[in-house]
Amino acid sequence: MNTIILIIERDSPWSPEMWASDHEGKRGIDNQLVIERKEEWLSIVRDDRVLDDFDEAERSRLNNLVIAPVTYLLEWRGHLLVESLLRSVPANLRAAIDNDHGLLLPLQELASKPINDWARASTLKSADGV
Repeated sequence: MNTIILIIERDSPWSPEMWASDHEGKRGIDNQLVIERKEEWLSIVRDDRVLDDFDEAERSRLNNLVIAPVTYLLEWRGHLLVESLLRSVPANLRAAIDNDHGLLLPLQELASKPINDWARASTLKSADGV
């Protein structure tokens, strides 16, 4: 299973829940939203308790990226659904990704890159591999 944390501004007019409802997402246990298609699935769970696991350095970095954070745990199989969700986040929305492997970056730095290139990476490689 693949997992990342999507962090957006609390008062955002866009949300993963809205996106999921537009893409046939179904509510499950604990308000989990699930989308299943052929060989792929995507699970979206809003859980602000995730912030309790951030250390002081991560909290400081996050405060520079997103002022009033709301966190979503994203789990998936395949890549099309999760990449579609991430690319749907409005460009002007303050959003970040924590991949739990050392990356905590603005979403805009990652959204256009294939998720398999960074979901488990501790650093983000440039286009030329450096």
